[in-house]
Amino acid sequence: MISRKERRAAEHASRKAARKAGFIYTPPQPIPVTLSAAAAPTKENEPESFVLVGISEPGPPFPLFQDISPAKLAANRANAQHSSGAKSPETKSISAQNHTTHGLARHHNGNFKILTSEDPQAFEALKQSLLTEHNPLTPTQSILVHNMAESHWLAERAQRLQDSCIHPDTGAVTDEKHFSLYMRYKTTHTRAFHKCLNDLLKLRAEKSKAEFGFEAQKVANERHEMRKQSHYWEILKKDALACRQLSDLAAQNSKAREQNPAFDEAYEAELAKRGLEKNSWEAASQAA
Repeated sequence: MISRKERRAAEHASRKAARKAGFIYTPPQPIPVTLSAAAAPTKENEPESFVLVGISEPGPPFPLFQDISPAKLAANRANAQHSSGAKSPETKSISAQNHTTHGLARHHNGNFKILTSEDPQAFEALKQSLLTEHNPLTPTQSILVHNMAESHWLAERAQRLQDSCIHPDTGAVTDEKHFSLYMRYKTTHTRAFHKCLNDLLKLRAEKSKAEFGFEAQKVANERHEMRKQSHYWEILKKDALACRQLSDLAAQNSKAREQNPAFDEAYEAELAKRGLEKNSWEAASQAA
């Protein structure tokens, strides 16, 4: 069964639709109630039981329309267009803020807005001071700094509204409902400010750590390359020293051959005695 509230809402909607269409709304007439044959009393002392016949199914009442002249219909339609709402983007933006009471929820579309009672230059100064302090280097850091400015501004707005709910002389709370609401908004925006700040510091720490790790790896690679070069030059130095010793030995042998013709026989005999053979460089120098 439809409640009285729903029935009245349906009647109101029907009347409104009839007026917009230019017709005259006539409320539904009550339906007469008749008794069926089963409603006859069975016994003298028993209460009468009857069944309602002719009651319509529950639903919204439908208006009865009457014909009107085309001129009046056109006039009604023209008049209905006079209150169709805002047309231009400027008027739409103004009418969108008609229900704004405190602006602590960033408005219905999620955009931040300076109220007419606030100073836009003060907000720009706050934002510029945060940008100067943190000096964002990436788009993500810039977004975090802007969110910090907006959250701090909204927290200050909530604090002012919260103070308006306190009596200036006695300090008693005059509006507990709005006082609690503003206190919750202030806590929310204060937490949002600190979250953006922590995210910004964490992001910079990770970036610095990555840059430091890259520099450390670069230095380690340079040191490894330097050790490789040092080892290479050390080997070349030892090879040069060995070549110098071999050259000196060959020169000594050549000089000994000149002074003693029997040097080669004595040298080969000494090598055979020790079970050794001439090296390739010795054979080459002797052949030369």
